[in-house]
Amino acid sequence: MFISKKNLIAIGALSAVALVIVAFIATNLIRGHRKTVEDSRVASLVADATAELRKALGAGPSGASVAKLDALAQSAKTSPNPAAGSAAEAYLLGARGIARQRAESERLSREAAAARNALAGHMARAERRSTTWFHGATELKRRVEASHADLSRSLKTLDDLLGNLPEAEKRLAPHVAAAALLEQSEIDAARARAQDDAKRAASELEQVRRIVP
Repeated sequence: MFISKKNLIAIGALSAVALVIVAFIATNLIRGHRKTVEDSRVASLVADATAELRKALGAGPSGASVAKLDALAQSAKTSPNPAAGSAAEAYLLGARGIARQRAESERLSREAAAARNALAGHMARAERRSTTWFHGATELKRRVEASHADLSRSLKTLDDLLGNLPEAEKRLAPHVAAAALLEQSEIDAARARAQDDAKRAASELEQVRRIVP
């Protein structure tokens, strides 16, 4: 069967168009698959971070939890999906900051208690009052003031970081299931605890201030 040159050109053009359409469809399928895989990866990172954050807010943070949150944040930073990756990174950095600050607050709380106990022990030896004793009492009270100032700042920072978390979760909401994020009630409870700790520390400091060597 003879095919004219004109028909050959037409067939060639149609074939080229078909190839372009096939390539376009294949490219979009690949992109769609990659996006699905990446969204799943990001969701997994977020869920893991939330689990570590719950541990930090519950039993207390550990060095391993903070290190894992740091690694998860670095993984989110490399996401090829700008929207999901950026939102996940912000959430993960917030979670890491909260875990670190919780650990710092606990450390400073122990330091403040030790400083108060040291002063109380010194004051219990009031019968030995001397110039050296007065100098020691003044120095110990200074340490109590300093440790409580550090603790107050740390607890305030922790409260602020927890207060910023819902905004980070709002950005993530279109990309992950709600179950992968910390619940608002959990955030509220953690903030209330930080605020209560701050009030208790302030009360303990006030009691120390009433002590006059």
